[in-house]
Amino acid sequence: MDRLIYTALSGLDARSRAQAVTANNLANAGTPGFRRELVAAEGRYLDGDSAVSRAQAGAPSVTTPAEPGRITITGRPLDIALAGDAWLALQGPVVGGTPTEAYTRRGDLSVSVGGVLQTGDGKAVLGASGSPVTIPAGAALDIAADGGLSVRIGDAVTSLGKLKLVAGAGLRDLDKGLDGQFTSRTPLPIDRTATLTTGALENSNVQTAGALTELVEQSRGFEVNARLLGLAKDIDERTARLMALDSQ
Repeated sequence: MDRLIYTALSGLDARSRAQAVTANNLANAGTPGFRRELVAAEGRYLDGDSAVSRAQAGAPSVTTPAEPGRITITGRPLDIALAGDAWLALQGPVVGGTPTEAYTRRGDLSVSVGGVLQTGDGKAVLGASGSPVTIPAGAALDIAADGGLSVRIGDAVTSLGKLKLVAGAGLRDLDKGLDGQFTSRTPLPIDRTATLTTGALENSNVQTAGALTELVEQSRGFEVNARLLGLAKDIDERTARLMALDSQ
């Protein structure tokens, strides 16, 4: 009986995790450059002489598909769509007093009040030097196809170097954080072949209709596991009553 209860509870946990992941995908369906997540079932066997045949049912393991989102032409000069496997480097959190890097496909750039080039969610964009890109007051920013930056003040044009563009290696070397940004155990090197398109944005790769279907399926699966748990409770109570009758 404990095995039935264990299986039902494991299934409830897996379905609950899957619902949370799918709901997060739907919430970010309109976020530029967002990469959806999937939950896969993964069996994990327990060691020990008394439990050699027991495996956790439906242990959730989150994966991130590498397919890009659809490109939309916006005409806005600071919108960029990264080509191929290119990723944009951002300033990550400070860990142990050392700034870290994060990576994104989000390209809705803007200049903050302080002159820092940032993404739509307020993350500072890094240049090839590894420092945040700052724009002089009153200057107009131009972004070239190779990530080159230049500013115009009147008729004067000044180069600001390049954006730091890296190769994501199809997500194999990247870990996704709760904020939707990707990180690497070590900073990724600059990809000098990376290119981008200005005046365009890569949309989220979430398919809304498919995600809604997944959410309905996961909700029904949760209900099935909940009913299985109730059935196990009913069987256990009936067995206890039969044992009580036998003892009389």
